[in-house]
Amino acid sequence: MWRWFSAWMGLWAICSAGNGLAVTVESPGPKGATLALYDTGIGLVSEQRRVVLARGENLVRFLEIPVRIDPSSVSFSTVSGGRPIQVLDQRFEYDLTGVERLLQRYIGQTIEIRDGADVRQGVLLSAPAGNAGPSSIALLDAHGEACVYPDFHRLNQILFPHVDELTYVHPTLLARMTAQQDGPQNLRLNYILEGLSWNVSYEAIQTDSPSETYLGVRISLKNETGGAFKDARVRLVATEKGGVSEGGFAGSMTEDPQRYAYGREAPSREQVVASAAALQTYEMPGTITLENGAQLFVQLAQVEKLPVSRFYVYDGVKFDRFQRNRRNDWNYGTEFRKTIDTYLQFSNSTTEGLGFNLPPGRFRLYRQTESGALDLVGHDYIEGTPLGGSGYVALGPAKDLQGERERIGYSEIVPLHEYEESFEIRLENGSPENVEVRVVEHLYRWSDFEVVKSDAEYVLTAPQTIEFRIALKAGGKRAVHYTVHYRW
Repeated sequence: MWRWFSAWMGLWAICSAGNGLAVTVESPGPKGATLALYDTGIGLVSEQRRVVLARGENLVRFLEIPVRIDPSSVSFSTVSGGRPIQVLDQRFEYDLTGVERLLQRYIGQTIEIRDGADVRQGVLLSAPAGNAGPSSIALLDAHGEACVYPDFHRLNQILFPHVDELTYVHPTLLARMTAQQDGPQNLRLNYILEGLSWNVSYEAIQTDSPSETYLGVRISLKNETGGAFKDARVRLVATEKGGVSEGGFAGSMTEDPQRYAYGREAPSREQVVASAAALQTYEMPGTITLENGAQLFVQLAQVEKLPVSRFYVYDGVKFDRFQRNRRNDWNYGTEFRKTIDTYLQFSNSTTEGLGFNLPPGRFRLYRQTESGALDLVGHDYIEGTPLGGSGYVALGPAKDLQGERERIGYSEIVPLHEYEESFEIRLENGSPENVEVRVVEHLYRWSDFEVVKSDAEYVLTAPQTIEFRIALKAGGKRAVHYTVHYRW
């Protein structure tokens, strides 16, 4: 196996290019960067670079480039007031991605092989072209003998001399460009890379007051790009593609969700056709230094006493997994659950100590005990909360509240085309406080529906969802009735 080499990078060289000489110059690390971190795991980087160009053709070596850069995404632009340049071609070089690449670089050069007690120097004649091909190498020694090693992985050591002259031991971007005159030039280097990810944690701590809570919001940034970013401005980007699951829930009998896309004759996996365009962006305050391999937690917000409230939701319908989308099944959607869920709600406003768009993330609620220790009350995923909106998370079953959902009527108006069914929702409040319960009903049989009868007011909260808000006195009970008519 390969165990040793040494490297130094040459700074200046003269090489032939086209019909003349191109001056090779080096661009050091960036002077500031802007990172856009997408929830799909990619990042868009925009760096300011400074380089001293000669009039005519230049070969510029850009150093401090991340290993996981997408070379096809690289572009250059001049900053405001900069002199125009023309990029002729560009390429990305890094020879430490595998021994195969180093061997390819040294074909025709002298290397040293140590295989147990056998030490042999010679000119490398052939080497594997990649991971999928044969792993044999051939060497021509000083005596004119060709030595073939069937598997270079079994060798103890392969020594590569003069790596500073023959290889790229650091990720390097090479760009051939022309300048109209001598002098320094400020450039903007833009590229896409993989290995940048982010997620958000909300931590709420409940104290003695049920109407106030401490709230802390932290962003976790993870860098697995093979490069570092210093004093970077960071923007988090949420997309439709990042919000789409790659499959059904664990243990489900359903296939991956599919949908149509313009120009496609058949539906495709939603993960494939979902857009990667930004739906929402979140600016991080200040600048951030993110070293390679690091996971950094950055405080986004901290409110000592955030006003909160609780509300209760009864979403009672349950589906047998074998009944999904069976609109003509008379028993479809007749199972129910009794649990009424508790939700915690807060306002995203400047007066409450927030006042900026909050990204989606994991929300954890703790209760502080008399000793100062914390108990975990509940946790949930919270959607992004825009400025001026309300954020809410589920905390679990409500104590002393329960509901029941019963279908009390079903009729076939036109066989296979029109149906009508009626439901009764019964609520019971066993607590000593008056509460309001939000009763959520999904009109799941078809999108063409009409609620023809109801003994309580409701609102349409989604294309096929209605919601009743029912007041329950302490120790009280109440029932809600409605009838829905479907056509298809």
